[in-house]
Amino acid sequence: MRKLTAGLFLFVWACFLSTGSAEALRLRTNWGERVDLSEKIVRGQVVYIRSYWNPEKTLIYTDVKIFVSEYLKGDGPMEIILKLPGGTVDDKTQWVSDTPQFNLGDDDVIFLESSGQITGGPDGVYPLKGQNGGRFLLWLQAYLSGDPKVSKEGPGLSPRLEPK
Repeated sequence: MRKLTAGLFLFVWACFLSTGSAEALRLRTNWGERVDLSEKIVRGQVVYIRSYWNPEKTLIYTDVKIFVSEYLKGDGPMEIILKLPGGTVDDKTQWVSDTPQFNLGDDDVIFLESSGQITGGPDGVYPLKGQNGGRFLLWLQAYLSGDPKVSKEGPGLSPRLEPK
């Protein structure tokens, strides 16, 4: 019995060591690839945020309404609603990794897939707050126009370095 317990312990320990950390399977892309993968790219302001339970009360979703000031790629309505997993209802919060976070009044560039989902999760939203917003818009316009001198990497700016 003792050998069986020790063997089981070693088996479980070996299985534990052979597994890596859990990670979301999100394709890492640069800005040029996100532009190319996106059906639409909008500049807009967050005007409404509402979180709610699904009918079974097992998941929370958040609707984020964006007033579109300009379509940089594609076209569509002047208001769009993004349905994102996670949010807070009353005293319950469900946080979903790889989901962008929005605040009322945010002025962002948002990259959208044909499904209406954000291209690249949080990497598909560029906050225009701060001095780098103008540089990003200039890079994006040059990239969209096909300027051969423009890097696919973008203007060297990371949205995660920008204050939200």
